[in-house]
Amino acid sequence: MIDPNYKGVTATADGTVRYSPTWMLKQPTDLDVVTHEVMHIVQDYGDGAGPGWLTEGIADYVRYDYGVDNATAKWALPALKPTHNYDNAYRITARFLIWVEKGKKGTVQKLDSQLRSHTYTADSWKKLTGKTVDELWAAYVASEPKV
Repeated sequence: MIDPNYKGVTATADGTVRYSPTWMLKQPTDLDVVTHEVMHIVQDYGDGAGPGWLTEGIADYVRYDYGVDNATAKWALPALKPTHNYDNAYRITARFLIWVEKGKKGTVQKLDSQLRSHTYTADSWKKLTGKTVDELWAAYVASEPKV
């Protein structure tokens, strides 16, 4: 739904995505904002399924992986900075998830599945990868070039 009263960029709730016409006019090439928001409909985790940073990170992971034209919209994952942390959400978390996935294929899909079934816990990372999320982040930071 394009909502002239909506002042943000986009928002998804109850199976409906609201888009700001102001944003659409400013960023007409940002088609993959739809990919991110529709992923929230697919996620449909409900309340209390897990941390919001992971929900948003998975949605941007999907945008990165399945987006049709992120380049034209000048949307990209950010380079790692010292101020980043895995729980910064969106693109920062997405880039971290891509790194995790390279080391342990299927992790993102399993995290998504746990969020859907409300079985996700902080211990999920260790069970799926052999490391805590903090240990994974430390390894990621050590392996990535910094800006």
